[in-house]
Amino acid sequence: MARALSPTLTSHLGGAPVVVESKPGGATVLGAGIVAKAPPDGHTLLLTISSTHTQVPHLLAKLPYDPLKDFTPITQLFRSGVVVCAQPSLKAKDLRELVELSKSEGQISAASAGIGTSGHLYIEMLNRLYGARLNHIPYKGASEGQRDLQGGIVQVYFDSVSSAIPHVKAGRVKALAITGSTRIEALPEVPHCVELGLGALNISGWFGVFGPAGMDRSTVAALNKALVAAVRSPEVQRQFVPLGVEITGTSPKEFAAVIQQDYAVWGKVIKDAGIRIE
Repeated sequence: MARALSPTLTSHLGGAPVVVESKPGGATVLGAGIVAKAPPDGHTLLLTISSTHTQVPHLLAKLPYDPLKDFTPITQLFRSGVVVCAQPSLKAKDLRELVELSKSEGQISAASAGIGTSGHLYIEMLNRLYGARLNHIPYKGASEGQRDLQGGIVQVYFDSVSSAIPHVKAGRVKALAITGSTRIEALPEVPHCVELGLGALNISGWFGVFGPAGMDRSTVAALNKALVAAVRSPEVQRQFVPLGVEITGTSPKEFAAVIQQDYAVWGKVIKDAGIRIE
């Protein structure tokens, strides 16, 4: 996303060059920590996933920053749910039926990309809030879970939208639901959780842009305007809408409200389930 945005963003910033520097590691903590300590002049920004500010703070014992105080929210770029994929032979046509099936027939194996990932947290929500009996099987990455779903080793897999789309379209797996409250253009036939009566799963992942705390309002406004224009540009939309994302481009105030809300929701799920990662 950062590399796709950079040329368009440069044009909306009057030609100012945009350099993308990847900082992987520590469940996104490494990159976030660098930006949290950067000068608040608008020249160092963080483009990251929602878990950085809403899940990881509850999963790790210590962070080198405060996720709600040490950053300036600039804009949410897009949001994207998780697709609940199942073996084609499973006797449930949607996620509501899966919940009822697990209650009547016993535990169903449900895989995720790992402990503390969004897929894992959605499984915990279904078990604790709706009485589902899903046996969580954590993998060490996304591809392994999808592989074992297709191989018949697990019955259900909570997959990212972009990863799930080709498998669903090819008929190798069936999609039971997408988390959130919006159907997506790439899989229009797949119901979202709210319409299935699973309103607690009305929470999606997102990508957003932050700066360090203490940024000048005029700088934030200028960056927001440029980023929103860039993410809504035809070039970026052509690349990302087919991957199942919903382009948003929010105001800083709207983005801050989403962060606060998601932080509280995931914090309760993680605390209630007693999940910790090292």
